[in-house]
Amino acid sequence: MANLETKYMGLELKSPVIVGSGPLTIKVSDMVECEKNGAGAVVLKSIFEEQIDKETDRGFEEYGDFLTHTESHSYFESLSKDYHIDKYLEMLEETKKNLTIPVIASINCRKMSSWIEYADRFIRSGADGIELNYYPLISDYRVSGSEVDKAILSFAKEARKKINCPLSLKIGNRYSSLSYIIHELDEIGIDGLVLFNRPFRPDVNLTDLSVGVGSVVSSKDEYSETLRWTALMSGEVDLDIASNTGIYDGKTVAKLILAGASAVEVLSVLMREGIGSIKKINEELSAFMDEKGYKSISSFKGLLAQENHEGDAWERVQFLRTIG
Repeated sequence: MANLETKYMGLELKSPVIVGSGPLTIKVSDMVECEKNGAGAVVLKSIFEEQIDKETDRGFEEYGDFLTHTESHSYFESLSKDYHIDKYLEMLEETKKNLTIPVIASINCRKMSSWIEYADRFIRSGADGIELNYYPLISDYRVSGSEVDKAILSFAKEARKKINCPLSLKIGNRYSSLSYIIHELDEIGIDGLVLFNRPFRPDVNLTDLSVGVGSVVSSKDEYSETLRWTALMSGEVDLDIASNTGIYDGKTVAKLILAGASAVEVLSVLMREGIGSIKKINEELSAFMDEKGYKSISSFKGLLAQENHEGDAWERVQFLRTIG
């Protein structure tokens, strides 16, 4: 039988299937079920500094009459922040007690100081790795593409310097030269990249003309861009790539590993079809490996990466002829 063990960010995984940050990585009982069904690791639900700030402001409005002094506001803000971080740490510690697979903490903050502070506390509480969400949306026309590129590299350098554990960045694909960014992140010493961060998608309600939330889960046909960039970059960098978005079955996982992925992060399929999907994905991946005679993940990882594949299919962006 095929061996599904793999390495990601130096962590030993019994399967390349990682449960991505989301609703199923909040409750310990759900994560226990994920492990029982064959997950290789879990990424805890992201802690959002923005959400903490909003809840702090809401509390200040409620108790504002008692917090009229400036120092009182600062104290209340610090207390609220500590409360939310402490709750997250409790979840992390409880998860570590009940799981044997790696547990990765996920952080989404606006200020660099917060990223570092949170990460340090999570490491001390037992996190096996840290995943930093980095996806700025630059709507200010005065900010150039080069400034955006410099910002992520500066961020990565500071994070790498301060965070002493396996470290990954979950990034978007909107850069002037994505290959340059990935290469530079590798040079900085980032251990892993999650390709790609699926951003919040707004939509318009035509009934009341309000702006709301679009689809929060990916569909089965959304993995192609991740597949392309995994294949283009996996052979050029030493960091590990975890492919993300639109992964619903073992065949798609096999494609991404052939392109050079060390692991994949799944969530949408679990929300649509249940946690048992992990077992199904592993079985389908194992069946593919048995059919092809692959005994391990390493025996076919990257076989179709750009460096090992003739032709320009991975770089082609235009059709040679009209489809019809």
